Amino acid sequence: MKSSIYNMYIKNDTGYTVFNTFTWAVGSMDSELKTLVEENPDEIPEDILQSLLENGFVVEDKYDERKRLAYFFDKDKYNVNVYDLVYIVAVTYTCNLRCPYCYEGTEKDPGFIDNKKVDILLKNIEKNFGKKNFHEFLLGLYGGEPLLIRDQCIRLMEGASALCSDNNVLFDGNIVTNGVLITEDVIENLIIPYCRTVQITMDGGRDAHNKRRIRKDGGGTYDTILDAISLLKDSGRPPDVRLNVDRENAYTFGELFEDLKDRGLGDIKVSLGWVHPPDEKLVGEGCSGYTDMCFSHQEMANFEDIMFGTMDELGVVYDKPKLVKHSPCTFDREDAFLIGPYLDLYKCWEFVGQKDKQVGHLNGDGEVVLNHEYFEQVGRNPLQFEECRECVYLPLCGGGCAARAYLEFGTYNSPSCGRYKLTAQERIERYVKEELSG
Repeated sequence: MKSSIYNMYIKNDTGYTVFNTFTWAVGSMDSELKTLVEENPDEIPEDILQSLLENGFVVEDKYDERKRLAYFFDKDKYNVNVYDLVYIVAVTYTCNLRCPYCYEGTEKDPGFIDNKKVDILLKNIEKNFGKKNFHEFLLGLYGGEPLLIRDQCIRLMEGASALCSDNNVLFDGNIVTNGVLITEDVIENLIIPYCRTVQITMDGGRDAHNKRRIRKDGGGTYDTILDAISLLKDSGRPPDVRLNVDRENAYTFGELFEDLKDRGLGDIKVSLGWVHPPDEKLVGEGCSGYTDMCFSHQEMANFEDIMFGTMDELGVVYDKPKLVKHSPCTFDREDAFLIGPYLDLYKCWEFVGQKDKQVGHLNGDGEVVLNHEYFEQVGRNPLQFEECRECVYLPLCGGGCAARAYLEFGTYNSPSCGRYKLTAQERIERYVKEELSG
C-alpha cells in the first residue's frame, strides 16, 4: 500500500483533517495515523485501512493515480459532460458601445451572421444530432452586441429549439448582452421563449460606469442598464450581473449595490469579473494601453476578499467562489465550439477573431472542417507538464486556463495557475469545514 499523492493535510486541535483532491473525501487523523499513511500504510489496522482505501487516502502499490486522472481528463474531453453539445456564437463583432478595455475596442470588424449563415449553422446542428445521441444542447449568443441583429438571433434560437424538440434533445439558450437594447419586445420574442439565462455587465457606481460603458456619442449607460435589469426581473428572467473589476473602478461598487436595492433589485445575483491584461496582438494599440489599469492575480485575489465582505455587509446576493471539481470548458471538449460571425470555429472566447487561433470553419453544407490548430489545442495534456504532474491541485484545476497560459507564456502547453493557488487553500478549508459540520 502507499499514500495517495493527492492527500492534503490541515492541522487542527486534535490532529489533522485530510482532504483528497481526486476523490473529494474528507477525514480526520491523529499524528500517529498520518505518519503511518505517509510512511508505512501496511501497518495500519485492517478495518481502518479498508476505510482509507475506499476514500482514496491510501492506494495499492501498483495503482498509478496519474493514469487514473488522465483517464478522467480524456473521458471528460470526449464524452458527455454537463452539456453534450455546446455552441457559443459571436453573432457580430459590432458593438453599440466603446468600452476602453474591450477587445473589440478599436477598428471593429463589422462582421455579422446573416440569415444564410444562420441556416448553415442550423444545418450543422441537425447533422450533429444525426451523428451522436446527444442529450442536451447549449446555445449561447454574444458579440459585440448580439441584440444589434435581433432578428437573426431569434431566427437562430427558434430554429435550434425546434431541432432539439424534433430530436428529443433538451435545449438551453443564453445570451450575454450589455443590456442597452433590452426592450419588452426583445424579452417577449427572444429571451422568454429561448433564453434560460441572461448575463449583463456593470462597471461600478454611476460615475465610474458612465466613464467606461459609453455610447459612441460619449453618453453614459448606467440608468439604461438598470432599467433593463428591472424589465428582466419583472418578466421573470432576472439577469446575472457580472461586475467588471479593475484598479479604476474597484471601490465604487458599493454605490451600485445601494442603487440596486433602492430599485428593488437587491436580490439580483452578481459575480466578479477580472478585467485582465489584454493581449496586444488581439486588441491592437487602441486597447493595449489599458494594461496598467488591470489588477494582478494577487491584487485581484486580495480584492475579492474585500468585495465579498462588502457584499455580506450590504446583504448582496452573490455566488462566493467555491471549491469545484475540474470541469472541461469549451477548450477541452470535443463537442464544444465558439463560432464567429463568418462561421469560423474557435475553442475559447479569448481567441475569437484571431485567424491564427481559428481551429476550423463550417462549410456551405454545414460540415465542420478542422485544421492543424484544432489538434494543437485539444491535444493539451497537463499531465505532461512537470509542474502539474507533481501538484496536489491538479485534479481540481486541470492545469489551469489554456488561453491564459498562451497569453502569458506563448504556449498552450504550460500550466496557468493564475489566482488558483492564491485562493485554493481557503476554498479547500471552507469545503472541509462544511463537510465536517454537515
